[in-house]
Amino acid sequence: MMKTPLLILDKISKGLSSIFSKIGKGANPKDTLGVVWLYTLGSVAWLMALGIAAMNMRTYLVNDANSPSVGPVYYTALTLHGWGAMLGFVPNAALAVIAYSLYKSGMSIRHVKLMAALFWISNLALVFAMLGGPDMGWYMYPPLAIEDNAVFRAFLIYTGKMIGVAYTAMAVEAILQTVASIVLVVDAYQTKPKGERINIFAAYGVAFAIIIAMTLPALAGAELWYALYFFFPRVFPVDSLLWVILFWFYGHPVVYYVPFPLFGALYYFVPKYANRELFSEKWARWNIYLLAIGSMLIWVHHLQTWPLPVPIRLWVNLSTLVLASGSGLTVLNLGLTILFSKGYNFRDPIGMTFLIALIGFILGGIQAIFLPENPINPIVHDTYYIVGHFHLIIWTLIVMGFTGVFLDMLKSTLPGFNYSERGSKLMIIGALLWTVPFLLVGYLMSTAGYLGLIRRVIAYAPMFQPYMEGMSLLAEIGIPGLVIVLTTAISEYVAYSASRPTGVTVASAGLPSVSAQEAKDVIDSNANK
Repeated sequence: MMKTPLLILDKISKGLSSIFSKIGKGANPKDTLGVVWLYTLGSVAWLMALGIAAMNMRTYLVNDANSPSVGPVYYTALTLHGWGAMLGFVPNAALAVIAYSLYKSGMSIRHVKLMAALFWISNLALVFAMLGGPDMGWYMYPPLAIEDNAVFRAFLIYTGKMIGVAYTAMAVEAILQTVASIVLVVDAYQTKPKGERINIFAAYGVAFAIIIAMTLPALAGAELWYALYFFFPRVFPVDSLLWVILFWFYGHPVVYYVPFPLFGALYYFVPKYANRELFSEKWARWNIYLLAIGSMLIWVHHLQTWPLPVPIRLWVNLSTLVLASGSGLTVLNLGLTILFSKGYNFRDPIGMTFLIALIGFILGGIQAIFLPENPINPIVHDTYYIVGHFHLIIWTLIVMGFTGVFLDMLKSTLPGFNYSERGSKLMIIGALLWTVPFLLVGYLMSTAGYLGLIRRVIAYAPMFQPYMEGMSLLAEIGIPGLVIVLTTAISEYVAYSASRPTGVTVASAGLPSVSAQEAKDVIDSNANK
């Protein structure tokens, strides 16, 4: 009677040992997939950190009349949330998806040790800056972000030249992430199969690695400017207007760092689960140019409340709509792929997560169509309407799309592994449990914003308190959904890994049976050619 529990415990122990061993190896990767896992785990760590900061803020926001003494704690949590998202999660997740796109296209990362070093140094540099207690919001606009006096301090802990050191660390982080994106492009070029066209996933990955390399240096320059100001204030005074222009040249494209590589993932995976070819791969490939170029040209629409000349306002309207047409073309292409299929496999958790990502992008993206319009923008600018719009994109396209990639990565890591029917159902339930509440949160935010709720404030009109309470409650309902998806996937991975004896064979129709280790060696070999 005691044997069965002991066997179960033994299998669990072996499985956990295996996964901890892989995590340990992930800290010092040896191959392409190892680099993918390193950046993925970094992304998950930042996602947890920014989520904790967000829920900390929500504990204050359910009260409509916080005292000024709450301000430093709230705005530090707000800054940590923003930096954790935009400077931590986004670049790491983007590089993880791009690296995985190379792996899925038969290309590989040659500079594995360099990518690992870039990961650790860049992320530790950001952690160092965040330990100073930044209190100015993720935008870090001047002059607020360089104040250090009795009235306001940009950092609660760091003072004087230590603030300059913090901004230097942030500049180093941006520079190293730029180098990482360049390494991916170079390695993709060097390992591209001769005489073959890379698949659509890798095409989007490489294209937007180039966009990261072109735009992220603007942030590095802006942060370095701040650092030099603290070391040599008379030599390097900060010009607020020029600094903001420099920031937004990075600040708008960064919102596409993860979504556009995930477009490549959608183009790659949706046809697989629709059991047909992509409706038009030609559209998808030409669309890369529209999205890549357009993403760098429309940043001025973030400054619509500034006294902009009429010609620039006209440019804002037209250029933003042109970029929106590229996103619309993506939706149309994928929608027609599903529509003309014999049936989309939404019963597979990977298929479901990518379907949710697509639908969520439609529901969140449609709100942005009106934002560049000059008569409309001032009504919702800097309100919760904006917060609702971009969080809908984050919670669906980015989080669910990234989850789909994560689930496929587990299968790629362990040849022969697949999700059980029970596990698949549980993950689908978890994905829906995450998505539905957060869709409601997004629309609650947008509705409150349209009615006048200003973002980034700790006191607001009492009429908005029910909205805030609803947002917090729905978030608490939705978070366990993502936990269910990830823990179920990992537990099934652990169980399969523990139950697989050494030398077990992995067979496929039309292919000879080989050992699991041999299969993995072949896959790694092909990926590293």
